[in-house]
Amino acid sequence: MQLSVSSLNFSFPTKVVLRDVSFSAHSGEVFGIVGPNGSGKTTLLRCLRLVLSPQGGAITLDDEDVMTWDRSRIARVFGVVPQSTTLTFPFSVFDVVMMGRIPHLGRFQREGAHDISIVRESMKLTSIDHLFERPISQLSGGELQRVIIARALAQEPRVLLLDEPTSQLDINHQFEVMKLVRSFAIEHNMVVIIISHNLNLSLRYCDRLLLLKDGGVHSCGASDEVLTPDNIREVYGVEAQLDYNKRIGAHQLTLIDAIERD
Repeated sequence: MQLSVSSLNFSFPTKVVLRDVSFSAHSGEVFGIVGPNGSGKTTLLRCLRLVLSPQGGAITLDDEDVMTWDRSRIARVFGVVPQSTTLTFPFSVFDVVMMGRIPHLGRFQREGAHDISIVRESMKLTSIDHLFERPISQLSGGELQRVIIARALAQEPRVLLLDEPTSQLDINHQFEVMKLVRSFAIEHNMVVIIISHNLNLSLRYCDRLLLLKDGGVHSCGASDEVLTPDNIREVYGVEAQLDYNKRIGAHQLTLIDAIERD
């Protein structure tokens, strides 16, 4: 399965946000989107599921034109883990994960045995089945993030979009979430696209990366070929060193210092 984006453009009334963005993401891999603040990462994710309407270009999933789909089909195909989640009502963990089944239910249809089975499996996959009846207000940050990921999985999506899923987590939970995301891509053969500001996590867990600068594609390819010292200098204005760490089997960046700008 392949999600392809070709020459995508998007502008707000006073600002061009995305300019001629093209890339493809494949099932079985983790595809990462990186870049400085304001480079268009979150806007791109919103365009992929048509929350924002692109003003040019094409989005296809296995040659199907996603831009012609209605909202209900988008909701069934694209699972989303947002940058932040606010749930003020004292839902249980089960209630929140069951929300992922809404796109598959009719207007007045209640969930059935099939939906409950999928929710239980999603909770098991994210190791939160022991929290079944726990109010979400009593969860840690790492537990809540797993619940939100389980909710997205309960949609049975073909494409999973994650917007900085580790940004509010401690180091231990950052590793746990990234391992979990990678396992979904490999074991469930889904397209996984993740936005991250953590460049070393991106190097370790993403197979390929799209590096954005000022709304355009600076580079796209294998993670260690995208996050090179030259690219880091050009995009982030930071001197960096890239080395291979044999212990973890991945490249690592050492960020040295900011470059003085005129």
